[in-house]
Amino acid sequence: MRLPKPSASKALLANFDAAAFLAEDWQRQPRLIRQGLPEFECPIDGNDLAGLACEEDIDSRLIIQQGDQWHLESGPFAEDRFASLPVSQWTLLVQAVDAFIPEVADLNRFFRFLPRWRQQDIMVSYTAPGGNVGPHFDQYDVFLIQGSGQRRWQIGQRCDTTTALRNNPQLQLMADFQCQQEFLLGPGDILYIPPGCAHWGIAESPDCITLSVGFRAPAVDDMLQDLGQFVGEQSVSPARYTDPLIKPTTHWGEISDAALAQAHQLLSAAVNDPRQLSHWFGQLMTHRAAPAFPGELDATQFSAALADHAVFLALGARLAFRGTDLFADGEMYQLGEVHADALASFCRLEPGDIISPNTLPHDILFQLYQRGTLTCALDDE
Repeated sequence: MRLPKPSASKALLANFDAAAFLAEDWQRQPRLIRQGLPEFECPIDGNDLAGLACEEDIDSRLIIQQGDQWHLESGPFAEDRFASLPVSQWTLLVQAVDAFIPEVADLNRFFRFLPRWRQQDIMVSYTAPGGNVGPHFDQYDVFLIQGSGQRRWQIGQRCDTTTALRNNPQLQLMADFQCQQEFLLGPGDILYIPPGCAHWGIAESPDCITLSVGFRAPAVDDMLQDLGQFVGEQSVSPARYTDPLIKPTTHWGEISDAALAQAHQLLSAAVNDPRQLSHWFGQLMTHRAAPAFPGELDATQFSAALADHAVFLALGARLAFRGTDLFADGEMYQLGEVHADALASFCRLEPGDIISPNTLPHDILFQLYQRGTLTCALDDE
């Protein structure tokens, strides 16, 4: 049940200076980390990935190229779908594989030089020779780890919302890709791509597997919508709009500057609470990418398992803290000052790490177990 933990030296990328990378490349320009994972053995194969793609609760896609067109199919897939695929020019993508395969989850350790709560998940792609998902750009940072086989990556221009796209809204492919750099990646090589940087990767060998470590970057529109819902649910203020000082007018349909300023003042007051903003942001950024699996033990059974060192941090769990507030898988838990140091230690846990009975208050640990952030060996029996 417990995952093997690498030594400190093995939890660092090779041929890589994290401080220099953050100062010079992060969110600025692509960076090739040749043999960042020396002697890398891919933790997943095509059969494993196909099996996950057949599961109901797992986000999977199949992209097939025919000429200069790309076609998308969404999972879950029937097992016989893979037997009917052509010998080349197709790609299977499965999201959040680190929430299901412990050895894939271990790769997250190598990127702890960045805030843990910024990491999204690890997507894995299996690509037949010549397969690719077309020229595109993402709005988030990603490290592309070559797992097996070889893939040739072309790096293009910087893109934004004005970049022309093909008439294929499902895939958001670029209409005009301009190659500026080119890299051939083999097992253990890593290519970092910043947001808005066009890229196009084509498999040059059979059994080409790429593991994409993505980072969470919610759009402002989505953040505003989520914040509005959060604030509304908190019932933070009974205030309502009231008219400012007004004068008689013949322009009955006009909205005055004073009325607009009054509305702005009300809304600003509703969201201008630092603690409330912290609670919202922590829950937003730890929202779980993959489904959780709630525990089945009752409180007494859980206590016994905890004492027997049979409780672990679950795969896919997302943790963060601020002050004495713990954020776990989109939920918030408020702890007292006495637990401030314990929170920092708890948020350094990795999937598979044993949970000590004294780590956090027992009722908090049980809640985390009930919601799937913690798991227990007894659940598998």
